[in-house]
Amino acid sequence: MEKMSMPKLEKNITAKEDSFYSVSELFQSDEANQELSSSKIEELKVEDNKELEKIRLQIENLKPEDNKDIGKNHLQIDKEKIEPSRNNNIKNPSPNLTEIVNINNHQYTVEYVPKEDIYPAYGYGGGDKAVVRQDLPPRVKKFVRSHELYHCQDKSDRGGWLGKELRANLIPGLKDPVGLAVTIWATVTDIDRIKFYLKRTREGC
Repeated sequence: MEKMSMPKLEKNITAKEDSFYSVSELFQSDEANQELSSSKIEELKVEDNKELEKIRLQIENLKPEDNKDIGKNHLQIDKEKIEPSRNNNIKNPSPNLTEIVNINNHQYTVEYVPKEDIYPAYGYGGGDKAVVRQDLPPRVKKFVRSHELYHCQDKSDRGGWLGKELRANLIPGLKDPVGLAVTIWATVTDIDRIKFYLKRTREGC
């Protein structure tokens, strides 16, 4: 019985030794892989550092003027992205509102313009065209429209500039007394308008 069991024992020992060696070989291979991976990581770090150094040198070699231009270009691009509608309005401004009026079988054009175009005047008229400010209150705007259209029709020189203004106020004012009163009140309560009329009176135009 003892002789029969000995070979089996040797085989078992051999099998255990083989398994032991195979496990140790695995550990050795893992260590080798780790060393290889770490070496690759170090190589990548070195390459990254080289790239960073190149970028740093390029930035240092840039002139201050170049940096300013780069900043301007980025700012211009950002503005175009953020405010495309504003840029379009600058390139293609919207036309002023115009109106065609028929009086005694004659056509007159009334153009409504921004305040800054004719300030402090409320409007002006002559020939076939009248101009009225867009920002005026409705009653004032309506009367100024009638006032300037009367100027377009008035061919008389009686009384000079003052006579023309009196006629353009009184005759439309008979049809729209409230509009005349509101317009006069808006004028006497505006110091710029008073200065404007005083200047025109001195110059006679």
